[in-house]
Amino acid sequence: MMNQDGYLSAVLGPAMHDLAAAGFGALDDLAMYAEGGLPARVVDVIPDVAVSRGVEITGDDRVGAELDRLKVLPALADAWRWARLTGGGAIVVIAKDGRALRDPLNLESLDRLEELKVFTLDDVSATEKRYSDPNEANFGMPEVYRVRTQTPGAVAAEFFVHESRLIEVPGDPLPAKLNRKGIPWAGRPAVTRAFRAIRRYGEGLHWALRLLEKKQQAVHKMKGLAEAIETQLEHVVRKRVEMVDAVRNALNGVAVDSEDDYQILSSDMGGVKDTLAEFQIAVAAETGIPVPQIFGRSASGLNATGDGDLEGFYNTVAMGREVKINPALERLVSLIRAQRGLATAGDGQGEAWSITWPALKPATAKEGAEVRKTLAEAQAREMDALSGAVDNGLSQDQAFRYMKQEGLYGLIPDADGQSAKSYAAAT
Repeated sequence: MMNQDGYLSAVLGPAMHDLAAAGFGALDDLAMYAEGGLPARVVDVIPDVAVSRGVEITGDDRVGAELDRLKVLPALADAWRWARLTGGGAIVVIAKDGRALRDPLNLESLDRLEELKVFTLDDVSATEKRYSDPNEANFGMPEVYRVRTQTPGAVAAEFFVHESRLIEVPGDPLPAKLNRKGIPWAGRPAVTRAFRAIRRYGEGLHWALRLLEKKQQAVHKMKGLAEAIETQLEHVVRKRVEMVDAVRNALNGVAVDSEDDYQILSSDMGGVKDTLAEFQIAVAAETGIPVPQIFGRSASGLNATGDGDLEGFYNTVAMGREVKINPALERLVSLIRAQRGLATAGDGQGEAWSITWPALKPATAKEGAEVRKTLAEAQAREMDALSGAVDNGLSQDQAFRYMKQEGLYGLIPDADGQSAKSYAAAT
């Protein structure tokens, strides 16, 4: 009976150890993200695109400089990416208000917002201190959170922060009975199933590469091979195989003994490309991001432009932005406006303000002209109707108040009487 170990040693030699060491190592989600590449792109692309074109705070032009100073948009993008990766993100507001972090934020003495620090859901846990008044909307909600800092090369530390100083970006919806952390805004990661699909795609690439390596397989029929192995002459066999391979690589030809035989067998690669394409579609299906945006591929097919995929992707980004980061941004803007320097500024800035995000897809010159034309025609019809209403008994004062309320012709709506501090407290 032939010695199997001797056969492997004779034919493979040192390559046997390399083959044993090869394999597809299973990494957890955080490790996959840390390596970058496709897993990181799946997590990052939606938050990064969401804030890529900036934001405008309509009605108060003082806020823009503060957004830049505090790096609000990068903080929101980071909090959203950690929410996608771990199930939640948190922004801790470092404020100069005369109180400690574990105390409620003092809006009356809010002098300045100093910094925004972003943490993942894994860094945050709820303490046992919760709101206990059943008549309040926050009944049972955590009042103080424990936050752990994990700086590389430093000893892990923790601090306590009051919920009024923490702005959450929730994960995807999760039934309350499955919430193990006791944090009401904790959700499920958005990319868990996507990472499984990415692992399958990675395995597909791995085996496709192995198949490509073996596409042309050399078969060397050697007289006396079994006898040489039985007499422990593996090194002689190995030397003979290496000589044949070396000659083939150098001269693209092989010389063998008349009683030996040497053949090259070519494997069929058909279907591999289609299989990998299906793996890519599976990744796109699990992430909700079209294949061109994930893999950088152009749309294929007759008359394919990819505009439909891009439009769907932008709709996904806009919907997530509205749900995930708009509430956090509204809270931050209200805190910025409640700062002592802005809240007492006597420059006539009204209390009416709104968040305006630019279109994710910039309009072409032609599209912009068509939009302006449509708006102008609609405004002309509205003014004709308003003029007719004045002719039929509507007073000019009433017409003016309507135009001001709608913000027509550059008129600024009246403030609703709510101060920046009271609005910040309400949000």
